[in-house]
Amino acid sequence: MLKRKFIVLFLFVFLFSAFSIPHEVFAAQQPDLTAASFILIEMETGQVLAEKNADERRSPASTTKIMTALIALEKADLEDDMTASDNAINSVEYDYVTAGIKIGETLKFKHLLDLMMITSANEASNIIAENVAEDGTIYGFAKLMNEKAAELGLTGTHFVNPNGTENEDHYSTARDLAILARAAMQNDKFREVVGRSEFSLPDTNLRKASQWNTGHLYATNQLLKSRSSYYSKVTGIKTGFTNKAGHCLVSSAINPEGLELIAVVLGADKQDTLYKESQALLEYGFKNFKMRDLTKKGEYVDRYEVADAVDGKKVEIITDGEMKWILPASDEELKNDLEIVKTFDEPFAAPIAQGQVVGKIEYFYKGKSIGTVDLVAKEAIEKTTFAIIRDKYKEIVSNERFIFGVKAAAVLVVVIIILSYFLRIASRRRNRSRRYRSGYTRRNNYRF
Repeated sequence: MLKRKFIVLFLFVFLFSAFSIPHEVFAAQQPDLTAASFILIEMETGQVLAEKNADERRSPASTTKIMTALIALEKADLEDDMTASDNAINSVEYDYVTAGIKIGETLKFKHLLDLMMITSANEASNIIAENVAEDGTIYGFAKLMNEKAAELGLTGTHFVNPNGTENEDHYSTARDLAILARAAMQNDKFREVVGRSEFSLPDTNLRKASQWNTGHLYATNQLLKSRSSYYSKVTGIKTGFTNKAGHCLVSSAINPEGLELIAVVLGADKQDTLYKESQALLEYGFKNFKMRDLTKKGEYVDRYEVADAVDGKKVEIITDGEMKWILPASDEELKNDLEIVKTFDEPFAAPIAQGQVVGKIEYFYKGKSIGTVDLVAKEAIEKTTFAIIRDKYKEIVSNERFIFGVKAAAVLVVVIIILSYFLRIASRRRNRSRRYRSGYTRRNNYRF
């Protein structure tokens, strides 16, 4: 008996707890990472899915090399030969990663790109920069970097070198690095390089391929080896570390549905923490969001009566475009946060051309407009003959020239009437005067 009461009590407590939890608990909460700043965006649209201190200026460390690679790929060919200068080699401090390239050694751009983006070799960045800049200097290349940053709208970013060596005037933000990474990933050559963890080094003018010290030339982005049930593949991108910057990673991954996300984590205290929190951020995005087709081109919306339409035909309204957006995977959360507002150009009156814009649908997510789609007439609606004649008459009688002509004619008629009046008066006076003179003459003749 006591056992039965305990079971009943347990079920009561469980059900009470389940039904008393506020709805907000079920809503997706962004992960609470220990990193100083982070941001998560969707690759195709750039939509922000999570962020913390995303506009805080921080040292980007070697994530700087994303910009170096992007500019170099736009201005150089992968088969171009590039030679290392004394400055490119010796300006790198001893405690920064290098590949051991020698002064005067020549490598193709594609091999330097592998060294820079996969192993994070800092002198490789300098060699690329000096060979791409028109003036052959790192300063000249930094100018190109800042011009590209302005072009991309990176308002919190300024570069002074191509590799991320610490400098007070060298900084960026999580948001800017996400925008930069998104732009760089549009380049197929960039995407191919940052998605690899293996590479080979060639013979050069100063050594054989077997003479490279490959013991310390390893892929720095360990997230490439990660596995997750939420994404199918990590697609990049770049690590970074200095004592000031902390551990940094700009990463990207794609799921089986083709949704690709970019995560930027800056200022993690440990390397293990960096990868753990980067993966958690990506998984949060894939778990809680998905690309939703809000509308497709040609979808039926509504049907309305049209004034003066032949045979009383109604206008059928369809969408003139598609609308996709990254939205919560939860239908319940989507229902609460998504608002769809339809606006029509009422009242409708014939004629209406096929494809004529007759309204719009605007989509709001959490009160913010995320896009609009025009609404158009599926078929043409003709106007009745009676309505055409009626409207033509109205058009004529309301025309300013017509009104002016009518007024002018009226004035002319009035003038003619007035003139006729005065002419009649004048004529009568002349007739009176003539009769008077005629009578006077007769009287004079009578006297004589």
